[in-house]
Amino acid sequence: MSSDVLQDILDSVKDIDELLNTYKNLLSTVEKKHPDNIELAALATVLHSFYNGIEGIFLYVVKRIDGTVPNDFSWHHTLLLHVTDKTDNRTPVISIQTSDLLAPYLKFRHFFRHSYAFMLDWQRMKPLVDELHPVWATVKNEVESFIYTFST
Repeated sequence: MSSDVLQDILDSVKDIDELLNTYKNLLSTVEKKHPDNIELAALATVLHSFYNGIEGIFLYVVKRIDGTVPNDFSWHHTLLLHVTDKTDNRTPVISIQTSDLLAPYLKFRHFFRHSYAFMLDWQRMKPLVDELHPVWATVKNEVESFIYTFST
């Protein structure tokens, strides 16, 4: 893997860390109280950005290492599954278990992009918000392990 690809992945990891750090006060606030509509919209944006950042990492890998990107109707889901596979050029980026953890974030991303803000439902978003840091810790660890296999 070229150093450019590694750097792009590391930059994306830093960006996701920065996203979570930027909104840490909001994430902490909603641990104690239900969000109002503005906070709910902000949280939805955070969840959307979180998954988009992770998906961007996966796209770097499949475009620049595998040389191909899924192009079927459900390519976002196909991509998530594809990065759990070993290919001729790489090890799996994440485990199947981690892919399962990310699936609800992908589903939310789809909902967010195709709905209106008044349709946001805290009870459905709360589990995603509550698990955001643990899920990111798992994904980040596996992505960094993946990078390590190529840099040694």
